[in-house]
Amino acid sequence: MASKRINTFTNIILPCLVFVATIVLAILLRPQETTALYWVNLVYGVILELIFFGWLCWVRTDSTEVSPLLSIMMGTYAAFYVTGGAICILVSGIVSLTTEVSVKWYVAALIVLTLLWLIPAALMTQADSTHAENQAQVADKREELLRRSAERRENARKK
Repeated sequence: MASKRINTFTNIILPCLVFVATIVLAILLRPQETTALYWVNLVYGVILELIFFGWLCWVRTDSTEVSPLLSIMMGTYAAFYVTGGAICILVSGIVSLTTEVSVKWYVAALIVLTLLWLIPAALMTQADSTHAENQAQVADKREELLRRSAERRENARKK
């Protein structure tokens, strides 16, 4: 029963607290003049939190459809993406203090970063799915060969 309470806390309450804290801090620390960069960073930060907590929830499910290797690879890749996104937010905030940051170029960089995350993730998932299908076919063929071998032995005993 304790693990159910812990899972409720880590899967529901903790993400909600983090999202609320992010929004409250963003409102409290909002600059005098809110720019498009401010709103892009706020929305992107919430998206990064969604990815992080989504991955945490996904990793705890006992899915037989996903291999443990893919789960580890996707978790590592998600951690790299979230870290890279957080670094982009920090760098854009620091750079915007000294110079005017073009929001178009910043959003383009975030899109490229996201594509560099999604494309390999999709390819890894496809490779894992193909591998799982091949393993299922091998298991089916093995079962069929074992069944035929048992039938031959049975027929040989009868003769």
